[in-house]
Amino acid sequence: MKNYFFEIKYIFILLLCAAAFVSAFVSKQKAAEAFMTKEKQDSIVMTEEIPLAIEYLSNATLPSGRFVYLTNLNPQVKYNSKKYNALRHAGTLYSMYLCEKYLNDYTLQKQRYKASEYFIKNYVKKISPDMFAVVSKMEEEKLDSPQAKLGGSGLALIGLSNLYPDKKVDLETIRGLGNFIIYMQKSDGSFYSKYLVDAKQKDENFVSLYYPGEAALGLLYLYDVDPQPKWIAASKNTLLYLANSRKNKGTDVPFDHWAMLATKKLFETQNNTLTKDEKILLQKHAEQMANSILSKQITDAKDPLVGSFRGNARLCSIGTMMEGLVAIYAVVDDEDLKHRVMNGLRLGTRFLGRYQVKTGDKKGGLPNNAYWRSAKAGNKSKEIRIDNVQHVLSAWITFNELFK
Repeated sequence: MKNYFFEIKYIFILLLCAAAFVSAFVSKQKAAEAFMTKEKQDSIVMTEEIPLAIEYLSNATLPSGRFVYLTNLNPQVKYNSKKYNALRHAGTLYSMYLCEKYLNDYTLQKQRYKASEYFIKNYVKKISPDMFAVVSKMEEEKLDSPQAKLGGSGLALIGLSNLYPDKKVDLETIRGLGNFIIYMQKSDGSFYSKYLVDAKQKDENFVSLYYPGEAALGLLYLYDVDPQPKWIAASKNTLLYLANSRKNKGTDVPFDHWAMLATKKLFETQNNTLTKDEKILLQKHAEQMANSILSKQITDAKDPLVGSFRGNARLCSIGTMMEGLVAIYAVVDDEDLKHRVMNGLRLGTRFLGRYQVKTGDKKGGLPNNAYWRSAKAGNKSKEIRIDNVQHVLSAWITFNELFK
């Protein structure tokens, strides 16, 4: 009889513990849902800003397919029309594509097709029987000789691969860009950043922070339409190299948003062949990136620059941070960190919305920094570059996508 009562008591205690666990779990879920509901309501502020940015890109696309690369809110400021950047052109194609993918908005499709055609004709060059590369023009970037930047081929694949199903780009071209990226990769997963076209050799000296992430993401977009294992293997090796090379540096690392976008894309890709340990390593890399910038964000609601970062009120830079944080939110599992990231996104995207140009012939544009409205602002603050709009628009679109 004593054993019977002991067993009943033991079972009762177990049931109480289980009930407490379930209650705590449900409460946490409800809190998370309530938080997301509030954030969804807060995010509605983007419904004005996104169409304005789309309108800006539409107006900035010339009949030739070239973009108005640089302009200024001061109508007296004029720029050299030869100044241009092929990589930023490709990045803009990517944000135009996101409008269709996530918003089901085809306002820019004709301009995107035209700008893609212009890009392929002017910058994508065959450099060997099986390799294509994006070759920057000397006169546009003040170069001593023609150069093929690793990031150019990565961004080209990000912007062009989605055109293949519609036969707006041929498979030989995008495969050739992928082959160039693999050619530039070292055995440890790192890269040579530039190829000197005339000398037909890799540049041993220049190292880029962003090119590896751009290359990794580009290969994953190529894999979407040409599912060869070599594309995903090269991309994965890149991201594992970056994570391993930074893991002992704490938060003393520059924010690499392209690597974060590539990590999110890799996690979403079927047959990514990631082991459990590799996934954890990449998640830790994402956590490291988040912590490196969230501690610097201005969160005081009384501060006019709330949502920006200490020492950084540049709109393009903050746009890239928001892009990266959106990717991090999707990658990490830690609920406390996700909450902090979401709060950082809410503050940052709102900040960018406050400093978008809302009226005039430059409406929808994003100037160089948040000081452009000041009576003392110089022309540099009032400068609008095409990638300012591209990065911020991409951040707003992908941020809103979190709530679907």
